[in-house]
Amino acid sequence: MDDKGRCAGAILYSMDSEEFFVVKAKSTLIATGGYGRLHIRGFDTTNHYGSTGDGLVMAYRAGAKLMYMDSVQYHPTGVSFPEQIAGFLVTEAIRGAGGQPLNKEGELFVFPREPRDIEASAIIRECVQNGGGIPTPSGRVGVWLDSPLIDMLHGEGYTEKHFPAMYRQFIRYGIDIAKLPMLIYPSLHYQNGGIEINDRCETDIPGLYVAGEATGGLHGRNRLMGNSVLDYNVFGRRAGRYAGEYAKTVKLGKLSLAHLDSYEKELANAGVKTDLVTPVLLPSYAPKDVKKRQLLRGNNVLQGSSVLQNRLFDERPDA
Repeated sequence: MDDKGRCAGAILYSMDSEEFFVVKAKSTLIATGGYGRLHIRGFDTTNHYGSTGDGLVMAYRAGAKLMYMDSVQYHPTGVSFPEQIAGFLVTEAIRGAGGQPLNKEGELFVFPREPRDIEASAIIRECVQNGGGIPTPSGRVGVWLDSPLIDMLHGEGYTEKHFPAMYRQFIRYGIDIAKLPMLIYPSLHYQNGGIEINDRCETDIPGLYVAGEATGGLHGRNRLMGNSVLDYNVFGRRAGRYAGEYAKTVKLGKLSLAHLDSYEKELANAGVKTDLVTPVLLPSYAPKDVKKRQLLRGNNVLQGSSVLQNRLFDERPDA
């Protein structure tokens, strides 16, 4: 942030050199995705390993509003076995082509093409409440997805031809989904909640824009299949466009971390106690009582790049 309360860039960390970098920018765009890797309620996830919600936390600490954080979408058909690919997405097209969800008795317990929330809740209920799930060696549970029925309906070779990636994904573990059913269970898939924006992808903080799954409420509390294309195809474009226009009109002030003081005061007023210390990178901000624990060195302005390079090491007296 700058001294006028505008977003002025970001602090980056290099995992290779273990250095912090302060990158000054007239407009900043958060596109960090969702938070499926938090494994809410212990569910597996279809999300990549970087989906840990860091962008949302940074925006919140800076003063941006969040919305619908209680709303996440579970895809009804995530892989339950083999464990090496647990959580991976099994496309709805499998059910569209004729795949049937069956319990351990081979019974069809839900219509195969219900909306995601209804289908997922029915599978969870069948496994948890009704005892109709099939356990895996690692303690997971799931129901059968009768993929062999697809070839029976459409002819031999249909599954391999129309779902080649999924066919290869299972065949590498010795499972031919044209002959054997898949074991599936709902997987944490999409985060309906996120950072609140307007139609220009702006947050409450001047200069801070958001696009993609990091935004909140674009699809309400339950996204329909395929609608996430809007996240980047429409709002990604709008975010870049308006961020670029804003950057042409603004002149940043002095860099500041005063928003962290404000955040810490809010925690104190709410009775929240924490011993976590935010890395101090700006010399003018470094409080006297943390100088022994956090020392700056190698303060170097990289000419022509608007990047302030700082090396940080932590000299903790209690370590």
